[in-house]
Amino acid sequence: MSARRGFTLIELLVTILIIGIVGGAITRLLLSQTRFYDQETQLRRARFVSRTAINAALSDLRMVEATGGAVSATATRITVRAPYAIGVACASSGTETTLSLWPVDSTMYATAGFSGYAWRDSLGQYTYLEAGASLAPDNASVCAAANVTVLPQGRVVAVRPALPASLPAATLIGTPVFLIQRVTYEFKSSVALPGRMALWRTIVQTGQSDELVAPFDTTAKFRFFVAGSDTAQSTVPTALAALRGLELDLNAQSERAPEGMAAPKQAQVVTAVFFNNQLK
Repeated sequence: MSARRGFTLIELLVTILIIGIVGGAITRLLLSQTRFYDQETQLRRARFVSRTAINAALSDLRMVEATGGAVSATATRITVRAPYAIGVACASSGTETTLSLWPVDSTMYATAGFSGYAWRDSLGQYTYLEAGASLAPDNASVCAAANVTVLPQGRVVAVRPALPASLPAATLIGTPVFLIQRVTYEFKSSVALPGRMALWRTIVQTGQSDELVAPFDTTAKFRFFVAGSDTAQSTVPTALAALRGLELDLNAQSERAPEGMAAPKQAQVVTAVFFNNQLK
């Protein structure tokens, strides 16, 4: 019986070399795929930041009235009068006006910071009453006496000061009225991610401030659409009554840099929102 021939040293070395080459190639492939997947994941997260910011801000900004809704503005901060409840006038005395409010989300109503109200005349023009304004529950019988129906889940409230006494009673009943709150949107330092930027929403009357989403690049900003132009400008209009909408430059980032990269992924999303009920 002949002896079994083994591997020579050269054959072993060649085999180890081949295994090393193949293993190295597989390792590089896996590492490349892992880094690619991580980069795509961080890019999706950056895009998610932009989309979340859009959804959060548009709910307020779309309801802003064009000629008096903006209170103050800079490239990184804007304060607006945002309606949070809508109704019609039932009756008015010398000191207060009774309103029948349409049904509204109870949480949104409870967390709102009443700053005043606005009423709309027959020409579509808005008048804001904020100085010394107050809000209190009222009796539905006042609206019933004026033949104004209070909808299920609706509310009856009294606002002060009253609508102008110059409005005839026949015109006053049914006048659209909006309860408003002042809301500030601002790009400023994040608390959740120190050293990064976030979009904040603050209810001015209550001081309730919420960090909506982060992080953003320091170039995230607001730009401004003014009456007579369809192109957003960086300069804040001198007269805010000319402001017709905003362009949101949302340069969002991922929370961390992907594997193999020094900086976070960025997703630049530009969107526009035009104020509702704008006058031509």
